[in-house]
Amino acid sequence: MEKPLIPTYGFDAYPQATGPVPHATTTEALEQLVTYRREEWFATCRQHMEQHRRHFYKLALIQEGGGRFFLNDEVVEVAPRSLLLVKPGTALGWHLHAGAQTGLYSFFSAAFYNAGLLPGYQLHAVLAGAAPYVYHACTAAEFAALHQAAEQLLAQQPQLEKARHALRLLLADVHQWTPAQPAAGLSPQVQQFLQLAESRLADAAPALTLEPYAKALFLTPKRLSELCRQATGKSATDLLKEKVATEAKVLLTATPLPISELGYRLGFYDVAHFSRWFKLAVGQTPSAYRAQFTGYK
Repeated sequence: MEKPLIPTYGFDAYPQATGPVPHATTTEALEQLVTYRREEWFATCRQHMEQHRRHFYKLALIQEGGGRFFLNDEVVEVAPRSLLLVKPGTALGWHLHAGAQTGLYSFFSAAFYNAGLLPGYQLHAVLAGAAPYVYHACTAAEFAALHQAAEQLLAQQPQLEKARHALRLLLADVHQWTPAQPAAGLSPQVQQFLQLAESRLADAAPALTLEPYAKALFLTPKRLSELCRQATGKSATDLLKEKVATEAKVLLTATPLPISELGYRLGFYDVAHFSRWFKLAVGQTPSAYRAQFTGYK
């Protein structure tokens, strides 16, 4: 397996915070929940960060500042008085605006949130769907309520059960801004298929055909495609094509890798094959797509 091209971090190696975590008194706190103010001395709050991935959720409550954030294949202008929640596995990078950057950050794992909850109440249900992030520019009243909830989460961090409750209350507010999903929702098999595709792509493993996914889920490719179509209106092949196209866009804009090598990493047998496939999927050649983002980096 090739080495991943986009670095991936866990709690113990994430370069965002370089000093001691406040009030962290147990291993569970260090591995599953970290909350701090952006402006405090131990937070680097880097002005510029290249795209990377994390094994955990990142919730940013931006009071002052903001900037241009790169989220998979999207560019989002993050304004003051806003909320940004980034899901695990999403390629994230940013250029912050000059000046003060205030607010709160919280890093947390799904396991921390889900402890003791039935499946219908766990994080995948609260933040339903496959969207890689939630961004919301808040009204003054919305931001005041979120800020109060985040301060409560920060204050309760030493007491994990209370912190877990505070996090659940905070994400109950975030739930209202998650993209609407089909009424039937995503079945467990479809969710697992999408997660497997994202994991294989992030690990630079071959990801273009349905057979490995169907085998891992103990399904036939035909049955997997039927389940995907029932849940989303799209076949498994179409969903996989979207995932591969998104990863290709991320690699084109976040790495200097030659297009021929990039296509090989994604499982295409030569650059012409990749270029034809990408143009059909995206509407541009890989080189044209990369060129329009050169001003961002």
